[in-house]
Amino acid sequence: MLHKGTRLPSGAKTRPCATPRTSAPRTSTATPVPASNSLSRAQRSTISVRQATFIESVSAQDEGTRISMLRLAAEAETVTSTPLVNATFLVPYFVTKPGQQLFLTGCISELGGWDPQLAVPLEWKEGHQHVALVRLPVSRIVQVKLVLKENGQPVFTEEGDAREVMLMPVNDGAEGQSQQQQPGQGLLEMTAAAQEPGTASAPLDRAAAGPTVDYQIMCHFGNPDATQITRLPIVLPPKESGDRRVLCKFVVMLDQLKLEPRQYPVVVGSCDELGSWNAGSGVKLIRQVGGYWSRRVELPLLDGPVQAKVVICNPDGQAAGWEPGTDNRVLLPAQQSLAAAAGDAMHIFVCRWGQPEHTAVVSVPVEYERADKEFIKQLDAAQREIELMRRAVTAKSRQCQSLESELSTSRRTERALREEVAGLRSEIGYLMQDMEVAQRGELVARQETAELQRELQQLGEGYERQISFMEAKLDEMEVEILTLQQRLAAGPPSPTSEDGAFRSSSHWSSSSPAYEEEAPRVFTRSNWR
Repeated sequence: MLHKGTRLPSGAKTRPCATPRTSAPRTSTATPVPASNSLSRAQRSTISVRQATFIESVSAQDEGTRISMLRLAAEAETVTSTPLVNATFLVPYFVTKPGQQLFLTGCISELGGWDPQLAVPLEWKEGHQHVALVRLPVSRIVQVKLVLKENGQPVFTEEGDAREVMLMPVNDGAEGQSQQQQPGQGLLEMTAAAQEPGTASAPLDRAAAGPTVDYQIMCHFGNPDATQITRLPIVLPPKESGDRRVLCKFVVMLDQLKLEPRQYPVVVGSCDELGSWNAGSGVKLIRQVGGYWSRRVELPLLDGPVQAKVVICNPDGQAAGWEPGTDNRVLLPAQQSLAAAAGDAMHIFVCRWGQPEHTAVVSVPVEYERADKEFIKQLDAAQREIELMRRAVTAKSRQCQSLESELSTSRRTERALREEVAGLRSEIGYLMQDMEVAQRGELVARQETAELQRELQQLGEGYERQISFMEAKLDEMEVEILTLQQRLAAGPPSPTSEDGAFRSSSHWSSSSPAYEEEAPRVFTRSNWR
């Protein structure tokens, strides 16, 4: 848990520390040495034949001397084929409690490779500032993040995307800058110096003089987008004699404050340069990438402190809202520049909206050009810029080549996809033709089915008519049979028949039993069926 005095950025939430990317642990097959001083894979690849021969000669010595020399060689082998520059990472204002400390982690080995346990610690300075000096490779995008640890354990990591820092080479060949050496040159020099008495402290003495800081990178905790990279020292035109004003820069963070369209912040204060508390005459700030506002101005800080406040103004210049709070911001030179001349530094005032009592101030060195050497300085600066642009063009050309290769691969993939789409379309066409043939066959089958149904209906009607006719005939036959049966049941006929023929009684008497026995049975429709 964070201390109640710890001020986190707006919108930030405390969560367990998580590293964006974790590289796989490296394994080494070299002679076992302590892990903190073991040679990395990139350093081992740079050892030349001379170094291998030298190490083989050293292996005949005792184990303690060999391990100490390998440690010294690992510490000395820091120069690679990629030039490095010195950069100071600075957090202008972040309150921590005892036991807490800020750390810097990133995607390169100098920053721990996203491993929180190998992160670079930031040193606490007066005014709740945190500073760390790091060597970074040039012409390469380096991703970094801030990590808050408590008692050595990570408790908070900046959310969102990491900061992307890309630095350019500065003053190639100048003192204090990194020089490109042959692979393994530093290893041979340091191991040779370890064998000669009285020479081992020479590199340490040179390092004790202090490295030259090439860049200052100001990081606001919780806001990776608002990262300001300043190249040191800041070179300014010649300054007029008698001018006691000091170069200052305002960096204003509005945090969650929402501005209306075309509104802008203005810094007003007690001096004429800040408008003498007139919002319409104050220093109008300019919006920068990352959501913060900044502007340079010269203030008379050598004559005494200057009071100021941030005001939100409408497009017409009228004040729309003053910074809350009764206290004013007190602008003073940075403490680290009091011992030296305050006029030889630019003072950066970091102002967060709604916190006038906390105004972080950071100073960066400034060099004023001499009037008699202005042309030479401009020429040197132009040459340096041309060299930087040439290197940038080279880097961009390499990026273009990689993009062209990616584009060709994408085009080949696109052609393959187009061929697949054409094949699918042809298959769909064949399927549509088969479907049309099937539909036509289905239509013919339906027509035939309808014809068969009509024929069946006609046959059924004919059968019904025949059945009705036969039933009528059967009814007539039943009537006739019933009539005959009734007549036979009434008795024998008279002797005299209808045609005048005479039949004797003996004939009927003799034949009547046989008639009775052979008389047919009565037929009905149900019996017939």
